Amino acid sequence: RAFINVVAKTGVDVNAAAAHAHLAHTLPFVAGLGPRKAHAILARAHADPLESRNDLVTRRLCTRCVFVNCASFLRIRPAVADALDATRIHPQDYILAYKMALDALDIEEDDEDAGRRAQRSARSGPARYVAEVMRNAPEKLDDLDLVGYAEELKRKNLLKLETLKFIKHELQNPDDDPREPFEQPNDRQVLEMLTGEVVGETLREDGSSLVSAVVVRVQPKFAIARLDSGLEGFISVANVTDYRIEAVSDELAPGQSVVAVVKRVDLEKMSLDLSMRQSDVDEALRRSQATVPEASLVDRYFDLDSEAVLRERAKALKLKSSARMRTIPHPLFKPFNSKEAEQYLDGRPRGDCVIRPSSRGLDHIAITWKVAEGLFQHIDVQERDKPSETALGTTFLVGEAAYTDLDELVAFHVDPISRKLEEVKRNPKFYDPETDPLYATQPVALLLGVNDYTEEYRTRRQELWETRTARHLDTLAQSTGRGSYCISLSLVKPGSLVLAFKPTPGYAGIMKWTARVEPNEFKLGERGRYPDINGLINGFKRMQTTQKPAGRSAHEDRREGRSHGRSSYADSGRWERDRSSRSGAWGDSHQSSSSGQRQSGAASTSRWES
Repeated sequence: RAFINVVAKTGVDVNAAAAHAHLAHTLPFVAGLGPRKAHAILARAHADPLESRNDLVTRRLCTRCVFVNCASFLRIRPAVADALDATRIHPQDYILAYKMALDALDIEEDDEDAGRRAQRSARSGPARYVAEVMRNAPEKLDDLDLVGYAEELKRKNLLKLETLKFIKHELQNPDDDPREPFEQPNDRQVLEMLTGEVVGETLREDGSSLVSAVVVRVQPKFAIARLDSGLEGFISVANVTDYRIEAVSDELAPGQSVVAVVKRVDLEKMSLDLSMRQSDVDEALRRSQATVPEASLVDRYFDLDSEAVLRERAKALKLKSSARMRTIPHPLFKPFNSKEAEQYLDGRPRGDCVIRPSSRGLDHIAITWKVAEGLFQHIDVQERDKPSETALGTTFLVGEAAYTDLDELVAFHVDPISRKLEEVKRNPKFYDPETDPLYATQPVALLLGVNDYTEEYRTRRQELWETRTARHLDTLAQSTGRGSYCISLSLVKPGSLVLAFKPTPGYAGIMKWTARVEPNEFKLGERGRYPDINGLINGFKRMQTTQKPAGRSAHEDRREGRSHGRSSYADSGRWERDRSSRSGAWGDSHQSSSSGQRQSGAASTSRWES
């Protein structure tokens, strides 16, 4: 963009660019051109120099549309046909330049005559008057009433005042360079131009400037960390922790994200001196907090209540920002928020996780792990026994489970849940709406578009899953003539399972239950706890045989001779006969793990067997 702006200000001499290779690099930055069009023009102009701007069209060097866009930025020197070809005046405004030259020389010629003569040669046309004004009498242009001429043009619906002023300037200063004189930048300006950091604003040496960086090099007595802007900082062994350490590698490792305080800005070396000492970080956080002014110094009409509300909001945002700037010495730690964590894990294998700061405060961290494609679970972890506000705790709570370090938490909480979900996916009753072969010609990416991690996308995806699951169960029920069920992942509660059930082929809709996945078991309802997926399925079946199907009213039960307190599944003789004659109402062959459901006799089979 900077090159385009400079070229637009100065213009490009096409013939000079064709003759000298070091000038040819400016032509692709002309508005309307590019590398390909510029190369074609240079190749033709090198063999046969241009005599006027019209040659660009007549010699078919560019189309008329491109000519209109780029003509005013292309200078033709020497200007054989028209002196205006060497200026930045657009050919569409040549007629105005002719008129101004004639008026400056007190030559009477109407617009119609000027338009006809503009097509003739430079010696007989009005272009010669332009050349005479530019060469001998540019000061006469100062006598023209440009405002009055602009008002006359305005009555013809032409707004040309600024154009007239520009034409006057070009005729008086045809070789003017509008660029600012070059000044050698100092070290501070070079640092700000290359990094975007501003000394005194984003980088302060008073100990109140906090920066986040990534360690790129570790030596026994120092470490080098790189900021997002590319600026590198030096961390000595004395500035790593508040307590004494022998080697920097005891606390830091390459690739680790850190938060540090700027102690000094070395402009000559373009580097920083950083401190990671917890006391320095806490002091920087304290100094960055705004103080509330005294009431006596505030205007009595000032709304203090609204100010207090705004300060509370700012404090909450500051707390969230401080949480994101935490440094946790663990290879899985990333300074991400929830959306950034999902985007980072999107291209990684299932089961991968990141440890990140939590928006709930400095006594919480979060673990985000990939459940499936486009599905992520965020686990809130509470820290206990913290040595300081920003230090890492020594006990980590997830619900009622406690862990002593982050490695134990990942190994005994996240990984077991991931393995249990993989076990579920291997079960024949697992259904994934996005990989159903029935919809091979309707991929999710085509129906929903690219995942932008918004609530709207999640809602549309949830509706698609529900529609396909209902259709899947309906197809199974209609094909088998009995009830059907399936297990799928939960989009609403990632990391959980959804058990969908259609009692009979004629039943309208489906019934759903959510099962929580814990490291060592599946939980269904208040008391249902099962060690594996087959136990969960059998427990789900037993739960259905002890409750009345959803959607049946007590009036319908009484009308059919049933007691309101008895189960229509377990006690209906018709249901039992239908189930035994059709190899089970569930349409599968899973055996119950409960010994109470077995019948005696060698020929007896489980009520759930086919």
